[in-house]
Amino acid sequence: MSELEARVAQAFGPLGALHRHRPDLQPRAGQTDMATAVARALVAHEHLVVEAGTGVGKTFAYLLPVLLSGRRAILSTATQALQDQLFSRDIPAVTQALGLPVRVALLKGRASYVCLQRLDQACKADGQVRRDPALTAALGQVAAWARRSVAGDLAELPGLDEHSPLRPLISSTSANCLGAACPQSSACHVNRAREQAQAAEWVVVNHHLLLTELDPAKLAGVAALLPAPDVVVVDEAHQLPDTASQVLGRSVSSRFLREIADDLATLGPLRARGMQPWAHLVLALQQASMAISRLAAPSGLVRLRWTGQAPEGLELADWRLVATELARALHAAERALSGSAQAAADLELLRGQVASVLSLWTDLNQPRSHPGDVRWLEWGAGEGAARSWQLVGVPGEHAPWFRSLVDPGAGGPPSWVFTSATLGNDDALTWFTSRVGLAGQSGVRSLRLPSPFDHASQAALYVPADLPEPPDAAHTLALAEAVARWASRLGGRTLVLTTTLRATRRLADHLRWMVGQRRCGPLEVLDQGSLGKRTLLDRFRAAGTEGSQRSAVLVASMGFWEGVDLPGAMLQLLVIDKLPFPPLDDPLVQARAEASEMQGQRSFDAVHLPDCIQALQQGAGRLIRSETDQGVLVIADRRLLTRSYATRVLAALPSMRRLVDEDDMDRALSALLTRSSTTDLSSS
Repeated sequence: MSELEARVAQAFGPLGALHRHRPDLQPRAGQTDMATAVARALVAHEHLVVEAGTGVGKTFAYLLPVLLSGRRAILSTATQALQDQLFSRDIPAVTQALGLPVRVALLKGRASYVCLQRLDQACKADGQVRRDPALTAALGQVAAWARRSVAGDLAELPGLDEHSPLRPLISSTSANCLGAACPQSSACHVNRAREQAQAAEWVVVNHHLLLTELDPAKLAGVAALLPAPDVVVVDEAHQLPDTASQVLGRSVSSRFLREIADDLATLGPLRARGMQPWAHLVLALQQASMAISRLAAPSGLVRLRWTGQAPEGLELADWRLVATELARALHAAERALSGSAQAAADLELLRGQVASVLSLWTDLNQPRSHPGDVRWLEWGAGEGAARSWQLVGVPGEHAPWFRSLVDPGAGGPPSWVFTSATLGNDDALTWFTSRVGLAGQSGVRSLRLPSPFDHASQAALYVPADLPEPPDAAHTLALAEAVARWASRLGGRTLVLTTTLRATRRLADHLRWMVGQRRCGPLEVLDQGSLGKRTLLDRFRAAGTEGSQRSAVLVASMGFWEGVDLPGAMLQLLVIDKLPFPPLDDPLVQARAEASEMQGQRSFDAVHLPDCIQALQQGAGRLIRSETDQGVLVIADRRLLTRSYATRVLAALPSMRRLVDEDDMDRALSALLTRSSTTDLSSS
């Protein structure tokens, strides 16, 4: 055992630094095993892949050995919310416990910070061009906040989510940033954040920024984050392959075209009034984008794969017409900007943006250059001409790119640590390692650590036999009636996870109807889409606290299947509407399935079922979050009682006692009520 491993094991022991600083933290064998494995990887300059079940304490298990090693580190999480938690809570707790300070910087993507130049530009343009009272008021509020903010992090602004139309007006991209020529460069929040990152020993980032900056095609990006990092830790690593698709993919979208049109409408009159027909150019771009929106397939498919001359389901003549119209509109905008670019630096930047998107649009409309590449046309929210769309092209194979990313010989850091609660169902963690090119590679070790919680005594599993199968249109309404019955019995404290937003809306609407008709007890129905995620969770938590007179049911889709922590009695019933098989129309899943068939495997066994199991494990993990939690998991999919693959699915879940019918379910809910009442009495 190396010196570092010994120090790590001692720190996690009953007399170690963590226990002295936090007596409430009990020693956990799995946590110590993971921490010493991380230490061993750091000493040996190896890569480590760790599946750590809920409750292992994986965050401290990687922070402590990295801190004791004195290594420079990049710490990557799946979301900005987890970034904030790591930076503000977890890292300070570990450094205080060990008495070892470390310089830490929090670095987010450029779009997460207010751009003072674009904010000033938008405020001026609103007064001169748009004359929109609502926009004027919103910009005024942002400007007042920006004068006070130290970090310029847009997360500080309540109600401004990443999809807000205001966001592109007040933040920058690498394409429209003026760089050193910007009059606000000395006060730029992005520049300050990057300077702090360059001076730090640890930098906390998200996966998208990590993969963008460490792309082998632009290795200079490593220095921009942290010069020569010794270790990269990737938490919530199961999201890495999907994030890679976003980073490696190329796309043209209605949202991006709208942002270009907005900049054209703002900068043209502001910098070169009268030099070009700016309003006409903006209108041509908007109309070309709306023409594509009107092509939305009536079948309801969200993604149309594109393997031939046009996206599947669209007439070739129709597609060529709208594609040509958009190309013409972009050509016209580029010519106009070329004739006026000398008027201002930001007009030249906009010209470059338009030229870039025109080139990309032309390229995406060409036949695929590589057989493995995947293209699709994706539809988003809205109706008719207002429906959003996105044309995407993604390399079909990510593994070689990932291997170059982690190869120390190619300039990568000596050690990578990948960890999550769900990375595979075998000791080699093949579901994850095969997708990132690490399967069978030398210098890569894997470790599986089960959850320390006693699920057999803390949780029960119920698969109702009397519900229609999920493909049946009656399934959602029948499930809503069952949820109303169970949640009324329990007094709320119920989370329903669905696999589609459509199911979320239908189930929530039927629950509200039942409450209104007094066909169940009084329940507050919270559903995704009605409020922001943070607000929904805050209201649900408040309803589940001791003394609350509210009974709440939260119905949500895939965004709530992970990263949601509702410990204690606030969540006691978790309902999953059906097995989360990947969508059949997902082009990336289709491409992976075809590749597996070419290798002689059944795509269902190699792709669809493993993806389903991984997602189900994440969703089911919302129920038991501590040693004292108690609850019931309902998987409302009777295929678990009838299909041959059910054995594999159930074996991947923690061992829980099984409920066989509604009488069993009623007794389990009664036991939860009794326990909650006893807990409330003892705590008072």
